[in-house]
Amino acid sequence: MELFCEKVLGLRISKKLVEVCNNWGFNIRYFNSHAQEIKSIYKSENTLCGLIEQNPQAKHEADLCIKKLAQEAKDSKRSLIEKCPAGLTVLVVPIINNDNCLGFVMAVGVFDHKPTDKESQELRAHASAFNIDLKEYEERFQNVPIITQEKLEVFKGLLETMVEEMVSYQREISKVEAQHSYPEIQKNFDFSSVVGKSPPLLKIFGTLEKIIPSDSTVLILGESGTGKELIARIVHYNSPRKDKAFIAENCSAFSENLLESELFGHEKGAFTGAVIQKKGLFELADGGTFLLDEIGDTSPALQTKMLRVLQDGVFKRVGGTKFINVDVRVVAATNKDLKKMVEKGTFREDLYYRLNEIKIHLPPLRERAEDIPILCNYFLTKFCTERNIPLKELSDEVTEYFLNYGWPGNIRELQNEIKRTTLLAGFDTLITKKLISTNIIEEVEKKSFIKKPKSSGSLKSIIENVERDVLREGLERTNFNKSKLARELDISRKNLILKVLKYGLEKNEKKK
Repeated sequence: MELFCEKVLGLRISKKLVEVCNNWGFNIRYFNSHAQEIKSIYKSENTLCGLIEQNPQAKHEADLCIKKLAQEAKDSKRSLIEKCPAGLTVLVVPIINNDNCLGFVMAVGVFDHKPTDKESQELRAHASAFNIDLKEYEERFQNVPIITQEKLEVFKGLLETMVEEMVSYQREISKVEAQHSYPEIQKNFDFSSVVGKSPPLLKIFGTLEKIIPSDSTVLILGESGTGKELIARIVHYNSPRKDKAFIAENCSAFSENLLESELFGHEKGAFTGAVIQKKGLFELADGGTFLLDEIGDTSPALQTKMLRVLQDGVFKRVGGTKFINVDVRVVAATNKDLKKMVEKGTFREDLYYRLNEIKIHLPPLRERAEDIPILCNYFLTKFCTERNIPLKELSDEVTEYFLNYGWPGNIRELQNEIKRTTLLAGFDTLITKKLISTNIIEEVEKKSFIKKPKSSGSLKSIIENVERDVLREGLERTNFNKSKLARELDISRKNLILKVLKYGLEKNEKKK
């Protein structure tokens, strides 16, 4: 679990959790399957939890409580909301993958109601029994945030979404898919599984229809989050190989030596730790399709071995002497410019041309803006249906922000944003601007997409209105640091001061 726990902290949903924790006062911690803490993404030492952990006796009691709650969550495979001995609300979410409990995510540090006088006296007496400094205890006790039941349910949903992301990542790392009902999988990966109707997307559909029946190698190019693996699955599950294995490997997830063992397998005793013979993924994909994701991150030595498999269909396991023959259709994907890498000498030219038999370029979401409202409606319907809650919709203002945001994470980022705002909306059916991520608002407003100038009046007055808005926004953003703003706008500080005086934007004027 430690492996993908580190990776998942970079996800947008993790960053949103930290933001919510800062606002609402939760401490979030990861535990392994034995209820041992392995990571914390937000943990303030100046809280009641921090004070309890400084006392060995109180910490021991807290650890026993954690183990008890973890076992209950593990047995029930469901989230729990309970009370700890200090009276704080504890939310425990088990990380379940294929009925196996990989660990837990735990949130603690708030009250779900204001303690009554009787409850407060009992909690103070409990703290006194452990010789905790009552003066400091009282100060921190008074500062414990109080979270409503509604907010607690929203946070529970957000935490469960976070766990879903962790499990998805863990499944991605495990690579080899278990045997499924192929007709059902095929139904899930037909062309209708790609949402949108923009011209770039329709062009891709046309290409797919032509190349799916063949055995040609396919190279899928596109930024992170554009759906490269989805396209690879569509190629496989609609091809004559659909009843055989589909295997995906992220080439950037391993070191060179580990990746070589993963791809080609190894013989017993080939290296320290190789206690048994292991088949590689090329072997397991025999007769099917193998997606080599992020192939641009492979080393020249591995590229040479991949080229041989593509050309001759043969390879040797690490430490082996016997050639193994396989029949595998390779689909390669990358977000890098392989052609430039060839020019720099970091990617083999012969491998590039071998992979480039059929090339499909997936456009970033910002180049298919007409698909954004369609995707939003699709994800809203999907998430609301899954949680059995009334269907929600985006306000016109939110739609405008989404249409003008750059979406560096593309469809994956949009999906996470819709899921998050759906949870944060609670019982409201309309998702408003206050629920969307601050980075979206900041980027869009910085580019002045939303604040469009009035088109009426003289050209001079229109230009002055735009200039005034730009200066006002810039002064507020830089906290009236004129030197910094002048550098950003590429004008002299003197010129900026004159314009600020002209429009009455001095700090004291703003206050008036």
